[in-house]
Amino acid sequence: MEPPSHSPEAIRSLIAEYGRLGLHRPVRPGRYDPGDEVTFSVRGVAPARPARVRLRVERFVGGGFAGQVYRVRVLAVEAPEGPIPGLEPGAVAAVKVHVPPSRFARVFRELLYRIGFQAPFPYRVNPAAVRSGALWQKLLRRAARIRLGDERAVTDVYATFEDERLGSLGEILEWVDGRTWLLEADDRLFARWRWKPGRDGTGLGSPEYRAKRCFMADLAALLHEVGAPELARQHAWGTWKSQPNTLKRLEGGEGPGDGLAAVDFRAGLALLPFLPLSPGDVPLIGAGLLRGSPVQFDRGDPGKLRRFAEAHPEEFAGLGTALDELAAADREYRESQVDLAHHHVRLLFSPRIWSKVREAAVTGWRIRGLVDDRAAAACRRFLPAFLLFALLGLLAPAGLAAAGAAVVRGIREGWGLWPTAGAAAGLALVPALLGRSLRRLLGRADHRRHCGRLLSSPAYFLRALRGRNAERLIHWHRAGRVDAARTEVLLARPWRLLWHLPLSLLPAWLHRFLTDASWARGRLAHLFVRPVRLYVNAAAREAWMREMVAEGRKKHMLTEEEAGRILSRIGEPFIQKYLKCLAVHLCTLPVTQIVSVAVALWYVKAHPELSWETAWTRAGLILAAFQVTPISPGSLVRGLYTLSLVLRERNFRDYHVAVFLSFFKYVGYLAFPIQMACRYPALARFMAGFWATEAVHVIPVFGERGALLEHAAFDLVYNYPLTLRRRLRERTERRASLPPRRWHALPLAVLGAALLLGIEYLRRGRGGPGPSLGELWLPVVLAPVLLGGIVTLLSRGASLGTRLALAALAGGAAGVLYGGAREVLLAATPGLAAPARGAGWCLLLFGLPAVVSALLLEFHLPPPRASRGAAREA
Repeated sequence: MEPPSHSPEAIRSLIAEYGRLGLHRPVRPGRYDPGDEVTFSVRGVAPARPARVRLRVERFVGGGFAGQVYRVRVLAVEAPEGPIPGLEPGAVAAVKVHVPPSRFARVFRELLYRIGFQAPFPYRVNPAAVRSGALWQKLLRRAARIRLGDERAVTDVYATFEDERLGSLGEILEWVDGRTWLLEADDRLFARWRWKPGRDGTGLGSPEYRAKRCFMADLAALLHEVGAPELARQHAWGTWKSQPNTLKRLEGGEGPGDGLAAVDFRAGLALLPFLPLSPGDVPLIGAGLLRGSPVQFDRGDPGKLRRFAEAHPEEFAGLGTALDELAAADREYRESQVDLAHHHVRLLFSPRIWSKVREAAVTGWRIRGLVDDRAAAACRRFLPAFLLFALLGLLAPAGLAAAGAAVVRGIREGWGLWPTAGAAAGLALVPALLGRSLRRLLGRADHRRHCGRLLSSPAYFLRALRGRNAERLIHWHRAGRVDAARTEVLLARPWRLLWHLPLSLLPAWLHRFLTDASWARGRLAHLFVRPVRLYVNAAAREAWMREMVAEGRKKHMLTEEEAGRILSRIGEPFIQKYLKCLAVHLCTLPVTQIVSVAVALWYVKAHPELSWETAWTRAGLILAAFQVTPISPGSLVRGLYTLSLVLRERNFRDYHVAVFLSFFKYVGYLAFPIQMACRYPALARFMAGFWATEAVHVIPVFGERGALLEHAAFDLVYNYPLTLRRRLRERTERRASLPPRRWHALPLAVLGAALLLGIEYLRRGRGGPGPSLGELWLPVVLAPVLLGGIVTLLSRGASLGTRLALAALAGGAAGVLYGGAREVLLAATPGLAAPARGAGWCLLLFGLPAVVSALLLEFHLPPPRASRGAAREA
């Protein structure tokens, strides 16, 4: 359940209410909203000219570990020393503020960076780091013109600035209207998996996917060539999350590789040698260790870039000043961090580096709003003041670490120590809170005035309480915890917040569900009533389909032509039938969850002898088991419904894919979109991609839109079945020239049973008891698998149904023969378990694996060659 989008007008109303209270402490809004107007004092990148720019926020694009991005329109520019290219009134640009909107993202990225470099995250608080990154990107455009043929392959960066409201540094960049990729139908999936950039791709599908992969490989090679190997991590394909960093410009052309542009060169997380964050990070860590960089983030070699520029003087004409500024800014950036991994012992004997570290720390405190100008000057002038402020800052992470250790110990030792662990965690938080409060008091005069008025004026205290409530409601409304109308009610009646405060620790949707009855009814109706309405109401199904198509056009999953073709065919009987089946599938969504919870509760109630902890632990395991089993109660209901359609309509052809896939969990929801591939390929591709990618997007980081996992999900649910269908068709066509063979199944079954009996005879020894089934598990498992594969390989021109039937016959016959012979030969042997003595269990144990083995071979083996006689006739 995702909370609805918030109202920017409600946010602005709360901010205005905070301003009317006349508090000394400024409001902390967290981020901007569409319609906000902001003014920044900026500095151009190349040329480095100052200016004052007024912008209007048009859209919040998103936020990750690296920061938050907005689409803005330039309203006014004051540039006394000359214009900044790209910043003209009326122009559209992108603004990136290097502070994530999520608190978890801020804390996590800060933790990793401090472990690696013993410094705060640089893009937020270090002007030299932001200038260095912007200049690298500006100069890479010229290098892209040489190696990639177009400098627009790297997006432009116009200016850098300091955002006092959000307490961070930021950049103004070129806005790119683009998309990540089209999810293309491809029936040669296995060949694409074997393909690598640089190889011939003739005859392969997914041209846009392959073009993007080649572009990113060429860009990463260019970054290595110019001396920026750590920036190449942002465009390394194997990280599984770098793909959204390259977009295809919508106006760039119709070709699969036209208009590709790299849009992000700012890393969000430091890469520690002991903590790879993705599969592709493992080789990057090894390469970093070889070049002496154990901790990686954005380190480059400006000297190597200068040598590249000197080798191409015409392309880099006019950028000599930018190269000089990059060298100076990069040196300032690197020397302003403790960075034991790179400074080593030099740090102990370099007063210059310690002076730079101190200056960068004070500058960062001022940018974040921890100190005002007067306190910053005192920290620069007096070493004791700086050390005191730094030590107070260490109390917070130390206290949080101690509290976390106490909680972990309580969990590890058992529920009985939870009161003690809770008390220890509470005591550990005291110095953290104390250090944070003392830093605010010492660092900001307005905070001292604020605290003084809180203690001396009851009226100011009440206004401050109302302001704190307004600030809290801003964050709650953005998260979807309360709607716009409820924010006004809660602000006017603050005593109602007491009910919401403990619930604010819950997920946003659950908080809203427990406090907003009308929203809860709407969500329940959406889950339980809407699928039934879609099943019985054709108009509702058509509206549902139109909503999905509109969403697909918005996300560029459909072209305008494809969307128009789909909408023109909504009324066709087959589409209505498939939409109705999809509605039934939606109805089965809660079945598994309801059954799993009911079974878990029944288990707890049926076993009163178990302790509370043991009972609920086993109940949790029951719930987890229902989630991972391939066939669930919901999938059984779904499969039986599809099977009933086949029997009632006596129509297997139109359900031949869905009737099998429906019985399986997760992939069963895509059974009917895949089934439509023959009759409605564009609609099938869209619906399979829509449902699969929406499911993937719930995965943090790797489930990002446009990332490799999204494409892998589409390949699995759509292109994989297409590839298997093509292979089966090719095998059928090739086998048409071969005579069928059927007689070999039973002799192979006899041979398989005889081999198993021989293995058992060798394992039994003289006079000893026969081996148990557990001791024979490996040959018992391998025998039917090998038997099914050999039978289908030797069937020559037999049809697929005949081959599967022969595999089942051979496997079942081998099982019956082996089980029956074992029964006869071991009848007098005492001590054998009953299941191991019967022949009935062998029928299923051998028959099913033989069929599965034959089917897998049919799917994945290349088509057989025609016989010599058939080849001569051809």
